[in-house]
Amino acid sequence: MTQSIHSEMAEAFTHMSRKSALNELYAKRAKREKRPLLSKLLGAVSRSEHIHARRALMYIRGKMGDLEEYLSQLVQSKHTDTAQRYPQLSERLNEAGQKKAAEAFEQLSRVAAVHEKLLNAVIEDTAGGTREYYVCDVCGYIAPDQPPDNCPVCNAVKEKFKP
Repeated sequence: MTQSIHSEMAEAFTHMSRKSALNELYAKRAKREKRPLLSKLLGAVSRSEHIHARRALMYIRGKMGDLEEYLSQLVQSKHTDTAQRYPQLSERLNEAGQKKAAEAFEQLSRVAAVHEKLLNAVIEDTAGGTREYYVCDVCGYIAPDQPPDNCPVCNAVKEKFKP
């Protein structure tokens, strides 16, 4: 596959993923605005776009590589998100007067640090322990074992956590 075709496929994947996320958000909005048919259709379109993105990704990534190598890269990516990428973007957003977006990226940085910590703990756990994880629907924070009363990152209530 040429680099040009690979880049086009990656761009299509990004487009599909973005549309899936947007359709999911608008489906929820339509539901709140008492438009159930529109909510159901946008939810279905969101799911369809998610499937499209997953299929595109299969062709982009090719054969999956070694799990340990992937985990090492993922931990490094989370570290970069925490130490550089998100804090720098937050700072630029603050400078641009985008306070809410800056706050969101500050939270994303804190969440990425938790991801890194949890990944390292599982990588080091040779016993293969059992544990449940709960994800905050507001900021993405992951709580091991049980959801907290309030999210330590965004202060969301316990009910916003999903297993």
